[in-house]
Amino acid sequence: MNKLNAKNLTPQGDFIIVEKIDYDKEEKTDSGIIIKQSQILDSVFLQAKVLAMGPGLPIPNGNIPEVGYQVDDIILYDVRGRQGAQPDFDIIRREHVVAVVTDETE
Repeated sequence: MNKLNAKNLTPQGDFIIVEKIDYDKEEKTDSGIIIKQSQILDSVFLQAKVLAMGPGLPIPNGNIPEVGYQVDDIILYDVRGRQGAQPDFDIIRREHVVAVVTDETE
C-alpha cells in the first residue's frame, strides 16, 4: 500500500483534512524579536490550513449545518480530537474546529 497523501484522500461525513503549519519556522516581530510558532501557541490547539472537507453529517431534521470556513482557510483546532496524524497532515472532525484565523491586515 502506498504512503498516505492528503491529495489522494476525499474526506467523507464530517471529516476534514488539514495541512500542518511549520511550527519550527522562525518569524521576526516588528521589534526584531525572533520567535517560533511553537513558542506562542498552547500545545492543545494548533493552526492548520483546510485541504479538503467532507460534506458534513445531517442533523435530526435531515439538514446539513453550514460551517464558517472552507478549503484554504486557516483554522485553530483541538489536537486531542485528531482521528489520524500523518507527518504532513491531520484528519479531524468538524466538531474539533475551535476558530477561523483571520489576517489582521484584511
